[in-house]
Formats: sequence, C-alpha cells, structure tokens
Amino acid sequence: MSILAKALRLMGTVWLWAAGLLIVSSHLVVLHLDGFWALVNLLNPWNIATALTLELTVAPGLLLHMAADQLTTPATSSQVRQAIVPSHP
Repeated sequence: MSILAKALRLMGTVWLWAAGLLIVSSHLVVLHLDGFWALVNLLNPWNIATALTLELTVAPGLLLHMAADQLTTPATSSQVRQAIVPSHP
C-alpha cells in the first residue's frame, strides 16, 4: 500500500471518529438542555435538515476511505484502456 493510500485512510479514520464524537456529543447536549422529546424530534427520520447535516458531516471521511481503496486495488485488464484504440479489431 502506498504512502498516499495510508495517509488517506488515516485521515478518513480520524475524520470519521471526530464526526462520530461530534454527532454523539451534540445529541447528548440536546438531550441535556432541551429534553428527551427534543432529541426524539432531532432523530426523526423525516427531519431532512438533520439527515443532510449528518451525511455532510460523515461524507468526507467516507470519501477519503473510498479514495484509499481505489489507490490500493490493482487495475484489472478490463479497466486498463489503451491510449489509442485501433479502428479494426
């Protein structure tokens, strides 16, 4: 595995842990300050704003992991394309 792939995987892991801690701590703050029903309203699956916020918080870490996976997987023969495609097979 290349150094770039290791760095991307490490950054993605750190981002996901930080995002998870931020999400859990913010939910605990809402629970403490506003009560249980405010937390239930926040976790409502039809609350689009909360869903988008959670997805945008976690997305960079997932994208970094996906980029590291793409760098570590070898290209198969079907993925390798020739620079010049012959006109007759």
